[in-house]
Amino acid sequence: MGIISNIRSILKDAKEYRASGNVNDPVYWQNFFQQFGVTSLSNQTVTPDTAMQLAVVFACVRVLAETIASLPLMVYKRRADGGKEPATTNDLYFLLHDQPNPDQTSFEFREMIMGHLALRGNAYSYIERTGGGGINALYPLNPARMQVSKNRGELFYQYMYEDGKSARIPTADIWHIRGLSNDGIVGLSPISMAKEAIGLAMASEQYGAKFFANYAKPGLAITYPGKLNEDAAKELKASINDAQTGANVFKTMLLQGGLDIKQIGLSNEDSQFIELRQFQIEDICRIFRVPGVLINYTGDKSSTYASAEQFFISFITHTVRPWASRIEQSAARCLMTDKEKRKMFAEFNLNDFVRGDLESRYRAFQIGLQNGWLSPNDVRKLENLNPIESKEGDKYFMPLNIAELGSNPKVEEPKKDGDSDADKTAK
Repeated sequence: MGIISNIRSILKDAKEYRASGNVNDPVYWQNFFQQFGVTSLSNQTVTPDTAMQLAVVFACVRVLAETIASLPLMVYKRRADGGKEPATTNDLYFLLHDQPNPDQTSFEFREMIMGHLALRGNAYSYIERTGGGGINALYPLNPARMQVSKNRGELFYQYMYEDGKSARIPTADIWHIRGLSNDGIVGLSPISMAKEAIGLAMASEQYGAKFFANYAKPGLAITYPGKLNEDAAKELKASINDAQTGANVFKTMLLQGGLDIKQIGLSNEDSQFIELRQFQIEDICRIFRVPGVLINYTGDKSSTYASAEQFFISFITHTVRPWASRIEQSAARCLMTDKEKRKMFAEFNLNDFVRGDLESRYRAFQIGLQNGWLSPNDVRKLENLNPIESKEGDKYFMPLNIAELGSNPKVEEPKKDGDSDADKTAK
């Protein structure tokens, strides 16, 4: 396809795009050109799709998506005493915790929207409402087909379907989760922001593939003591290429007439190919804030932890918790009425990641039981066990030697052998 054809194709796409957005909005044109990808200095076209062909990008996105998907997303009711309880009778609880739509499980749904966030910085879901205004289902939308603009303080969502037709979706019917944003309208794509690091990784991977496609042999330089005209030089070059490719690869060549062949080009060690590949893995892990060990990369020795528990606490604190908070707060903003927000909230259960080993948990439970802030049933719930049916399971116990500061509690003297209660009263 020639240059003119390329320009015509782009202008045609732009014409179709103009029908679905505000051309005076810079965000509109930013989103438009993102559809074609961005070219890095390493001459690689970097898009979410091409980036996902890198094993390290795919692995990092998978870690984030599967982690968020595996965490239970609950809807709670606020209690008057400051506590909370699962709002199991609310329709939103079922949609977020069990099944958001007839086609997906809650795991698949959250896995998909987290993948969209990790690659494009935005996740959109269509809110299918009932006749009374309630929520009937949640359907994820392709962020590459969504255009978002803002006019006079109001957000507009224009979605292009696979048949090329577009429709404006009311803001009230969109669940929009943003990543880091410069304008508060759309989130920044991590892939676009890190195009140079990802492009360099793509280029080094292509170099390695081409190097081994040539059976890991660098180029050859041919020297001849005499003079060769142009036709003879071409014929000599072609004959040597034929002698070293295809079925003739690795076979011995017989050189005559003073011909000499030398290898040119740097070896992989000289060009630090392995070191470059390792650095790019670490660099891309930084983009997604995923520890290398979680993608089975053990070359990063920069961070060490005293225990697996401390490692997971760090991962939850710096990586998972920020994404979980974005999803929780956007769920309240987009899926709840103002009245419901005062009574309910959505929250991920992160306890499984910070459970610790068995001995550490039991020591913590012992402290909680002995100091009165855990009941036996509280402990059993944390261990995913059924409660004790008797009232004893809900009792809280306090040590006898604990009292309010400044008080002078009366301590009963222990009975002596032969003393009766009457004798003790007399004393």
